[in-house]
Amino acid sequence: MKPDEFFKTLYLGDRGCNAVVLDGLKNEVKIQIDLISRKRSERWNFYSAEDVQDGFLVFEGVDHVAFDPPGLIPNDEIGAIKFLGYEGDRFSIILELAHCDEAGQYVTVNATIRAKAVAIEKPGEEGARIRD
Repeated sequence: MKPDEFFKTLYLGDRGCNAVVLDGLKNEVKIQIDLISRKRSERWNFYSAEDVQDGFLVFEGVDHVAFDPPGLIPNDEIGAIKFLGYEGDRFSIILELAHCDEAGQYVTVNATIRAKAVAIEKPGEEGARIRD
């Protein structure tokens, strides 16, 4: 499945970002999400057969990642995924993540990622990534 089509199958509403993993040796960015759900039609309709608890949205073949504003670690809800398009064999997205500090100050952190592929990874199942 092409990345732009894959993103349309994700439901991340009311979901939270648990962790961001930058793996320079593998050229991967992994966003751990408390619950990843899939949409297999135009609407989510509380479909849960493919839910992945504490799973990772994995970006493979990453050659660019940036956080705006810089310096804040995402630790709260997840917003929209904006597909920016293809550039050769890579695609670019902006993923809206949130940071909330101890005083309750909420800031949207836009993660811009350019990668070759995207998949879902269940915790402890790195070799069996979900690509469709």
